[in-house]
Amino acid sequence: MRRVRLPVLAALLFAWSGGAHAQDIHFTQFFHTPLATSPGLIGAFDGDHRVHAIFRQQWRAVTRPYRTFGLGYDAANAFGKRGLGVGLWLFNDNAGDSRLNTFQLGVGPSWTLAPGSGRHAVTAGMQLGFTALSLNDDQLSFDAQYNGFYHDPSLATNEDFQRASLVHPDLHAGVAYRFRPAHRQLIQAGIGLFNLTRPRIGFLGSTPEPLDLRTTIHLTGQLPVSTSFDLLPTVQYMAQGTFRELLLGAMLRYILVDRFGTLRALRIGGSYRAADAGTIYAGLEYDDWTAGLSYDINTSDLVPASRNRGGFEVTVTRVFRRRPSVPARFKACPHQL
Repeated sequence: MRRVRLPVLAALLFAWSGGAHAQDIHFTQFFHTPLATSPGLIGAFDGDHRVHAIFRQQWRAVTRPYRTFGLGYDAANAFGKRGLGVGLWLFNDNAGDSRLNTFQLGVGPSWTLAPGSGRHAVTAGMQLGFTALSLNDDQLSFDAQYNGFYHDPSLATNEDFQRASLVHPDLHAGVAYRFRPAHRQLIQAGIGLFNLTRPRIGFLGSTPEPLDLRTTIHLTGQLPVSTSFDLLPTVQYMAQGTFRELLLGAMLRYILVDRFGTLRALRIGGSYRAADAGTIYAGLEYDDWTAGLSYDINTSDLVPASRNRGGFEVTVTRVFRRRPSVPARFKACPHQL
C-alpha cells in the first residue's frame, strides 16, 4: 500500500493490528457503563432492572469524528431467582476516514453472594457474544489517484482490499465486590478480563494476529462528607498488550432531596487519564434517573493536531425498582358512634 493521509493510515493500522496492538473501545464515564467495564457488574446494583446508554464523539478537530453508541440492560434476581443476574450489552463504533466500524453484542449471566446482613456482596459474571469489524475505502485517497494536478477519485486506486470485514466470537469474565455499610456509603471494586479466547484479526491480506487480552481493574466509592455532600472517587486501570491506561477521578455530589423514595442530586467533578487527557464532568440524579456529561481535554502528543480538543460523552441510566409504600404523615381515626 502506498501513502495515504495520516488519519487514514492511523485508522487502517488500528484495523490491521499488524503486531496485535489493537485496543478495545473504552469510555471516560466507565462508572456509568457497568456492562462495558466488567461482566462482574451484571446485576450488581440496588434495584430490579437497569438500562444505561452512552454516546461518545471524539477527534472532530483531527479527522472525521469517531462516534460510539452503547446500550446495556441487566437485571438483578432475574426470573425470581435470588442472586441470579442477566445482562445484555451492545455498542457500535464508527472511526475515522476509513469508517472502521465495530459492532459488538454480548449477553451473559452473573451470580451474587450476599451473606448475613447483605452489607457485603460478591458478584461473578461472564459475557458471550461476537464482534463484527468492517472497513469502507470510499473516502480514502491514494497516490495512484493523483492526476498530476489534483486528486481524482474516479481513477483506480491500484489497491487490493482482499478482506474488508470479519466477525469473531467474544468471551469475557469478571468479579466485583461491594460493601455498603450505610445508605450513603459504598465501596465497589472489581476486575474484568476481556478477549479470553484471543480472537485472530487480520485485514487487507495481512496474517491474522490474536487480539490481546485486556485486563480492567476498577474502584468506585461513595463517602459522605457532610449532611448534603458526598465524595465519589473513581479509579480505573487497564492493560492490553503493550498499552496501559490509568484514569483517576473524583466527583462531589450535592443532595437536594433524599427522603421517602424521592431523590434529587447534582454531581460535578473531573478526572485525569495519565499522559492523555483531563476531563470535566457534570451529572444529575432525578429519582431513578442518572445523567452525565463529560468532555475530554487532550494533553497528549496529539495536541498540535487536536488543539486540546478531545471528545465528549453523554450517558443516561434508569433503574427500575419496587418501592415501599410512602408512610402517611397523619392517620385518620374512625368515628366512634
